[in-house]
Amino acid sequence: MSFADLLTTYLLLRTGSQFYEANPVALWFFRRWNILGMTLFKFSLVGLVIALSEVIERSRPGWGRILLLAACGATGYVVVRGLRLYVGFEN
Repeated sequence: MSFADLLTTYLLLRTGSQFYEANPVALWFFRRWNILGMTLFKFSLVGLVIALSEVIERSRPGWGRILLLAACGATGYVVVRGLRLYVGFEN
């Protein structure tokens, strides 16, 4: 799912100036190192969420899973929204 997010972001940013990265931290990485920076940023966040989920799950069983499911749901929403923008369903 994170790869789909990265690919969707890349496609939108390449499409034209009407699309932009709204996250200022991600934009900083993108402007500095292009898609490599964006890739490192996004996958670092994935690693952070996994590590946090593991720590939380050990102390509060069930809550780490909820965090992972919420993160997957949020990423899925972003991918669907980005694809809809890419194919022109949303303005």
